[in-house]
Amino acid sequence: MPSTDRPPCGRMTLLVNFVSGKLSRRTLLFVLIPLMFVCYFGTLITAIWLFPAAYNWRHKSISKLLYPQNNPEFHFIPSFGIAVTGLLMIPFAGYVGRRFHTVSSTAASIGAGTLAASAVCLILASLIVSHTSGGASALPSLHEIFARTSAFAIGASMLAFYGCELKAYFSRGGGRTLLVSWTILTLPAVFLVVLRLLTDAQFEWSNPVYLALKSPALWHLGFWEWIGSGAVFLFLLSAPLLLPERPGL
Repeated sequence: MPSTDRPPCGRMTLLVNFVSGKLSRRTLLFVLIPLMFVCYFGTLITAIWLFPAAYNWRHKSISKLLYPQNNPEFHFIPSFGIAVTGLLMIPFAGYVGRRFHTVSSTAASIGAGTLAASAVCLILASLIVSHTSGGASALPSLHEIFARTSAFAIGASMLAFYGCELKAYFSRGGGRTLLVSWTILTLPAVFLVVLRLLTDAQFEWSNPVYLALKSPALWHLGFWEWIGSGAVFLFLLSAPLLLPERPGL
């Protein structure tokens, strides 16, 4: 008699391949990347359009669109879209990490682990949307914790993979296009973080540049969230686009 366990095993294999990133370049480029773009940016733009009050994307954080008290009728749209985006990010961790494993197994593992952690935290942040003021949750700041953890984790992942690509380029003559692309996306972010830390350190410098950097208008959260989201999307897009099809550089 034919076994009835094969279909579940087949589905389990597909699930394992998805989570571990054992997918083809074509699948990532023509299925996951377009779905991520629509789920993330498409649902956020829709939520802005349906927002009951004026929404200034340069000043207000993206989280404002997810809070039920701010957007009671349509908050579920960006919440669902961001959760699906986090789910679709998971395969990129294994896909990129596997291709850098022979360059630096430690850095590749760190990059893959932090990218996967970022995706999971993004899912949780999108689903836990109570706010510190008026939220009904016993842990009203949980959304903010997961959102910030996701941001820090994706930053650490980008740095780890960038380090792998830098090492591959100088030791093995890796692709220059990928190195240039990741340099443009990664180093400015590091520079901005350093500037932000300097402005938060409360130094008593009086030069005009430092005084300008301390201006609150320069650090509106919403503006940098949109810029960071775009940078992360381009980083993930460049991985299957420019990395070799087969693992190992």
